[in-house]
Amino acid sequence: MRLAFVGKGGSGKSTVSASFSSYLTHATKSPVVVFDADINIHAPELLGFGQIPFEKHLSNPKVSNEIRKWLIGKNNITDLNVFRKTTPPTRLSNIIDLEDVDATPLKNYGYSKNNLTVFAVGTYQEEEIGASCYHNNLATLENIISHTDDKNGYIVVDMVAGVDSFASTLHAQFDMVCFILEPTKRSLEVFKTFDKLAISAGTHSNLYVIGNKIRSQKDIDFIKENTSDTNYLGSFYDDDHIRDIDQNESTLDYSDLMPQNQALLGHIKEVSDSLPDARNNRLSKIWQLHKKYVAQGFIKERFGDLSNQIDTEFKFE
Repeated sequence: MRLAFVGKGGSGKSTVSASFSSYLTHATKSPVVVFDADINIHAPELLGFGQIPFEKHLSNPKVSNEIRKWLIGKNNITDLNVFRKTTPPTRLSNIIDLEDVDATPLKNYGYSKNNLTVFAVGTYQEEEIGASCYHNNLATLENIISHTDDKNGYIVVDMVAGVDSFASTLHAQFDMVCFILEPTKRSLEVFKTFDKLAISAGTHSNLYVIGNKIRSQKDIDFIKENTSDTNYLGSFYDDDHIRDIDQNESTLDYSDLMPQNQALLGHIKEVSDSLPDARNNRLSKIWQLHKKYVAQGFIKERFGDLSNQIDTEFKFE
């Protein structure tokens, strides 16, 4: 099962995604793999692991190259530049099994405790100032997610802010995309744009809303009235435990949250567990996006026809 937490910058994506990840570690024995894909990395510290150094960031070129070479497996790809962000898995690829992440190069770059493993995609480094785009960092995450079999575990991603996931395949790689919505007009405007793009992308049925920083029924009514055509999961209330974490940099523990917030986390899991197995449906969507991406002139001119990277015989079993 795959869940992404999205929303306006500062809306509480990291807090809610970390709270849910903490809940999962108590509610299931299945592996829980968390990717912090936000440019501002918070999830590892919230979950008690401290900062993940640049040497372990998945977008670090040395790390990225090692992982991507492994994912290629026995495919006839000798130039890493041809292994694009949309390149889908094939029968010759190496596939990441959430129950055996230690059998992959990823084992060297995350922090683990019990059934929880946390990774940081990365952020800007000094040498990248004025010369890089954060979307380049996300390419490695796209490769990892598309080559992962999540049947027997959970992937939780603290996503980039706003609508940036639509610049990649990430908008189409999840069973649930949970939009963290504050009861404010500014947050609502970002949601409306995200909602519109999800409809155009054919992923609206996977979009859910979570109200955050809720103080009153008035806040809940504001969100429900403005998101009536979207699945509303519930409300995450202002919580003393979250305030304490923000002030003292302590570790987030779902069991210290107020009962209403704990109940919401349980409900999110119930909904996710009730969804059908969509691994191969997502794969078909990745094929479509790959065709669209590699049909661009600059790709064809530099690398030729990469549409043959699609293996229609491959299926997640």
